[in-house]
Amino acid sequence: MKNTKLKLAAVSLALLLAGCGASATVEPQPTPAAALAPTAAPAVTEAPAATPEPIPPESYDQRDETFRARHDGTEVTVHATVTTPAEGAGWPLVVLCHGFTGSRGGDGHFGPLAARLAHAGIASIAMDFPGCGESEEPFTAYTLTNIRADMTAAIAYMGVTYGADTTRLGLVGHSMGGRAVSLYLDGRDYPVTAAALWSPADNTGLDGLEFLAHDADERAALRQTADENGSVELPQWGVAAGAALFDEMAASDPCGVLAEYPGALLAAFTGGDAELLSEDTVALVQNTLATRDLPFVDMTNDFPDANHNYQAAEGSAASDAEIAARIENATAEFLVSALR
Repeated sequence: MKNTKLKLAAVSLALLLAGCGASATVEPQPTPAAALAPTAAPAVTEAPAATPEPIPPESYDQRDETFRARHDGTEVTVHATVTTPAEGAGWPLVVLCHGFTGSRGGDGHFGPLAARLAHAGIASIAMDFPGCGESEEPFTAYTLTNIRADMTAAIAYMGVTYGADTTRLGLVGHSMGGRAVSLYLDGRDYPVTAAALWSPADNTGLDGLEFLAHDADERAALRQTADENGSVELPQWGVAAGAALFDEMAASDPCGVLAEYPGALLAAFTGGDAELLSEDTVALVQNTLATRDLPFVDMTNDFPDANHNYQAAEGSAASDAEIAARIENATAEFLVSALR
């Protein structure tokens, strides 16, 4: 990518943004949204230039921790990885959200991305959602409501424990994590300054579960089984999904939220997404962002050689490391431009 891409992104974001350890239960502390200035005309920015320079390990601290959240009124322990700059205080904050049956490592992307953000003076937290990674709950607790509760508790934890500046808040979400991020942009808990969506599962309602079954009748059958039995086995994923997930998915409209979101956005899709996400999903996200009359970083066509997890697709001339650097560095540049 050329340096002009970074300049375009920085200019567009500048127009868009005008001001904009120990386990503990932390109550959410919503903060006022930053003022957002409208742009003069619709614009779509190209992705920022990647910055391949290695990050000095002494410039950041990365550690595993736990915090407490509430799921359906019950207090639970959430396992997380916190990354902070080695110096300073009052840093902006980024929350990293993994995909379906994933973990806080984000397929190997979240650790390097967090390090790059910390090197630029931004703190971050990644957590294992219910039933994933080191979570102590069954996968039937994996619901949109509980995921949102974890995100809100993580933000509050970072504000109280580390003094992170939650008025400068960024989110990154992959696949179902991208859907969770999209829904969070309604501002009901914390206003969000910038969000990066990696292959978000953002189709409307139950169509958002197309990665479980491409056929709508098959998705309806999965939901019916879950409603009748309380859960349904998903052998290809090695988990049983609860009825609440299907009910909440059916009632959710992430692109409806995106259409009203006034902050900075980055959207990426890969050539390999077709195995899990439909062309309709990609088009829906693109069209939604394009009709906001606000700039966004469009990386929809930048990963034809990658699979859904942003690794090298079979037969690709690119390496896993090259593709990882492409998405991680561009996302870091985007967030630094928006939050710093």
